[in-house]
Amino acid sequence: MLKKDNLDTKGRAEPSQSKPGVISLDVDTVMGQDGTLAKLVSGYGARQSQLDMAHEVKALIDQDSTLLAEAGTGTGKTFAYLVPALLSGKKVIVSTATKTLQEQLVSKDLPILLKACGVTGKARLFKGRENYVCPQRLEITETAEQHSREDWKKLALIRAWSEHKTKTGDRVECESVPEDDPIWRKVCARMEFCQAAECSAESGCFYPKVKQQAADAQVLVVNHHLFCADLSLREQGFGELLPEAEVYIFDEAHRLPDIAAQFLGFAITRAQLDELVRDIKQAQKLEAPESKELSDQASKLDEQVKLLNESLGKWERRWTWEQLQDEKVFQQAIKRLMDVLSFLTESLKAVAERGKQIGAVHKRAKDLEAQFKDWITSKSENKIRWIESSQARFKLNLTPLSVAGPFSRQREQMGGAWLFTSATLSVRNNFDYFAKRLGLDEAKTSHWDSPFNYAIQGVVYHPIGLPEPRHESYIKVCLRAAWPLLKASEGRAFMLFTSHKAMQEAKAILETHWDGALLVQGDLPKLTLLKKFKETPMAILLGTSSFWEGVDVKGNALKLVVIDRIPFAPPDDPIVQAREAYLKEKGLNGFVHFQLPEAVMAMKQGAGRLIRDITDTGVLMLCDPRLSSKGYGKTIRDSLPPFPWVYSPDEAIERLLEPASTLESNLDSKEILDEAPK
Repeated sequence: MLKKDNLDTKGRAEPSQSKPGVISLDVDTVMGQDGTLAKLVSGYGARQSQLDMAHEVKALIDQDSTLLAEAGTGTGKTFAYLVPALLSGKKVIVSTATKTLQEQLVSKDLPILLKACGVTGKARLFKGRENYVCPQRLEITETAEQHSREDWKKLALIRAWSEHKTKTGDRVECESVPEDDPIWRKVCARMEFCQAAECSAESGCFYPKVKQQAADAQVLVVNHHLFCADLSLREQGFGELLPEAEVYIFDEAHRLPDIAAQFLGFAITRAQLDELVRDIKQAQKLEAPESKELSDQASKLDEQVKLLNESLGKWERRWTWEQLQDEKVFQQAIKRLMDVLSFLTESLKAVAERGKQIGAVHKRAKDLEAQFKDWITSKSENKIRWIESSQARFKLNLTPLSVAGPFSRQREQMGGAWLFTSATLSVRNNFDYFAKRLGLDEAKTSHWDSPFNYAIQGVVYHPIGLPEPRHESYIKVCLRAAWPLLKASEGRAFMLFTSHKAMQEAKAILETHWDGALLVQGDLPKLTLLKKFKETPMAILLGTSSFWEGVDVKGNALKLVVIDRIPFAPPDDPIVQAREAYLKEKGLNGFVHFQLPEAVMAMKQGAGRLIRDITDTGVLMLCDPRLSSKGYGKTIRDSLPPFPWVYSPDEAIERLLEPASTLESNLDSKEILDEAPK
């Protein structure tokens, strides 16, 4: 907590005050060439773009206004927003899209900056409640008999960890049990159980303690999912998950609109229903053993869930509600499932007072029943009903086509200063697309270029003569064009694909030709793949969307990034079709006002994987011939880092092998830039 003598009348931290013999700290005295950061951090050097951004953020905080800030890779935007936020003395919430950035902020950046800014407040990482173990759920799960030997071992490990090793109950500290292990869902502090149990800090539960620490922190670091869950609760009038703040900062903000759409809509999955069935049977056995009919009804629900899945076929597919309206088997299956779920919910209501587990599963069944009814009867023009299905799973989605209304409404009610920052918020330095998605039309916008010398540090290789991406041999031809570069760079390459199908096709070809290591997304956890890539000679990493951003490999470990095609969303995707129809009704062009801006921002993220430091060099190979053959290709090219463009493999290999120091001394940067296509 903040020291009491450093608080104003509202309990907030006061900005640094002048005292005899002490210089009052501001942005320049902290971040300047001879500032406190330079004294604390070896090798720190003031950067003008970073200082300029910090001053913009200070003005934003002082005025309680809104700023969209695009800062190129290497600008140092993290320090640029944290320093003025800390110096303001105000309560700050920082929201990010990735765990990697959250951990960096809390464990690395904030401890240094708190010291550099002379701030005594605390910085905390706060996660959703499902990340914390619940002692009561752990105890109840241990009393159940239907566990495998492996699950009993994991439960014993969680018990030992929770009693003797952890102070927070955060699952990342329980390294002996994988984060995604199904057993965790049975012991975590999920909302429906905690509400029924009326947990408190005094009961020994971890989550209330963590929540209290979050309320006392000056800087609270969360992720976009938790922030949007909080936003959704506020919009529905159900309270909030996060404490009030005066400054809201969104890093990796380009991800925010899509995550907000997930939480301002909802999804019903087969996994949720399967879990409900299991939990009802367990609750009945423990707390209502005489009500055997509950277990029988749960089995009927289980049967209907399987029949609904079967009605959608065994192939992976996405459907709109309109496509399924005339599918009689599906319509019958979903009606029967709804009837069984409604009857089961009523039966649970009659015994809900018997115990905490029965009460919890009744609430869950009731909520799912309400969502099913909402999904089936929805008439909203701003929401699309669609389904994802495969042989063993399905997901019923209700997704808003625009979140601008609720987001801007809640932002106005919450008040304070709002900063949205990323390396990719604009299309040719125009922020309209991002701003309209969140209702930020009146926000100020600023852009700072990357300090990297792209003219010296790399090139774009755009091979001539490739077929259109729809050609059946497209991936094979792309690999043939990339092969000389892969050999010259001795691997050390990312190959980024726009679909799993293309990635698997490339994998099948490279497996029979490449002598080095081939690392493929999905074969190992993401962080494990990256570690192996950095440590393994002759490595090529194949990835799809999750490797296009949030991946940081500096130095000689990465010399070549290959992107197979412009990342347009599939035209038959239900959300794409619905958004294009929605825009058409408003007199807008779906391609110009949706598909192209989305592709530009994704392309900028992918291209940003190559140069991560001032000493990095390499080649960005862009295969898609539409970059030069279509009119919209210029919009994409103009939004990418200003690399020089080359069109022959010999030129690309020459740049690939030549060190940056030689390039700097031998090449005139203006001539290089003139090579870029107009």
